[in-house]
Amino acid sequence: MAYEQILTEVRGRVGILTMNRPDRLNAMTRLMDQELRTQIAEWNEDDSIGAIVWTGAGRGFCSGADISGFEARVHGVAPDERPAPPEQTWIDMIKSAKPVVAAINGASIGEGLTRTLTCDVRVAAESARLSFRFLRVGVTPEVASTHYAVYLIGLGRTLELMLTGEIIMAAEAYRIGLVNHVYPDDEMLDKAVELATNIADNPTWNLGQVKRLVHQDYLEHDIDKVLADESVIFRESQGREAHREALEAFRENRPPKFH
Repeated sequence: MAYEQILTEVRGRVGILTMNRPDRLNAMTRLMDQELRTQIAEWNEDDSIGAIVWTGAGRGFCSGADISGFEARVHGVAPDERPAPPEQTWIDMIKSAKPVVAAINGASIGEGLTRTLTCDVRVAAESARLSFRFLRVGVTPEVASTHYAVYLIGLGRTLELMLTGEIIMAAEAYRIGLVNHVYPDDEMLDKAVELATNIADNPTWNLGQVKRLVHQDYLEHDIDKVLADESVIFRESQGREAHREALEAFRENRPPKFH
């Protein structure tokens, strides 16, 4: 499928999505959002794809929402006529998608940062700069970032970064837990693909169930319920072909072949 604002590539079992508006530091538009969601949905139905890497073209990951459309939305459309924002659709899609690795290659500002919080893993280039810079443009955080950020970096750090709009470098983002790994700029994408490949080599059904269990139960205080949820999936996994293959591979002293 031909796209206007994203590029796609496949390496082995990994699909790579690249936002492609480098002249605007990949500022997010409605069209880009739609194209990203369309391609992720397509790869979710493709058995040859086991994981997804999401990155940006040029020197920026995503500089946030394209503010060139803000004034038209503010003055050109009545409040009750504005289309519903796509944030909830994005969150639901990422939660149900194959594992997604956000590969942050440069500026990751506002919505360009908050969308990554919903991804399963975040890696960053050493030169990456990250900021919840919403108040500086007179709006407030979105994409459930006031929820996800607290669980990633804590209440105090979330409030400080959101209230100040401070820009932090990748090393600091790693130190506080906002990203999982930091790599040299010229290695970052390959490292992200390597990580995604390691994930994609696992059984697809099991990967989906792990994501579902984590999203379903990470706020659950009733440990008995968590144990019950895990037990149901554990028992089901024991009856699946992937488990039989793993046992056979163990007996034959070889790596399992799940795909």
